[in-house]
Amino acid sequence: MSDSIFDSFKVKDIVFMALISAVALCTAAVMAIVAHIYIYGLAQLVTAFQFAFFSAIALMKVRKVGTLFIFALFTGLFELFMAPVMFISSVLTGLILELLVVLIFRNYKNSVNPVFFASMLFIPCTMPFNLIYYRLFSKEMWDLFFASGFKMLSIVFITGSFVVAALGSFLGIKVSKELLKAGVLK
Repeated sequence: MSDSIFDSFKVKDIVFMALISAVALCTAAVMAIVAHIYIYGLAQLVTAFQFAFFSAIALMKVRKVGTLFIFALFTGLFELFMAPVMFISSVLTGLILELLVVLIFRNYKNSVNPVFFASMLFIPCTMPFNLIYYRLFSKEMWDLFFASGFKMLSIVFITGSFVVAALGSFLGIKVSKELLKAGVLK
């Protein structure tokens, strides 16, 4: 049974993911500080740690395929009211990362590698969807980000979001292991 790919979710799993998604969103509110600085990748850099950290905790507790997608859906529902692009990119990224976890690792149960993989890539992988969305549906935002060409700071921020997300994922796994050992995360 432990090698099965798909397991059903219990109500307590869904409630935990809703709570951890809310906490991730609350801590990511610092993005409001940089929301009007139009350099591509800055928003992801600022939110990468929080989302990687809390999604790693969610995945360590609820080690079932679909957990990241549900986490993305919960966060995306709140993001929808802020900007549709955030909802679309979060949900699509969650879905694609779940598919990659199944294809590469089969599930989250056998090691922490799929947890690290999925939680670390969650925010950085939203960036391509944002690019597509801005290009197709928001000429104004596209021009704000790219009217003067691709900014060099964008490269730094994109790279930084991967590094910061890796740190958040690593620490989320480490904290989760300690909480599991202490019996706090059951």
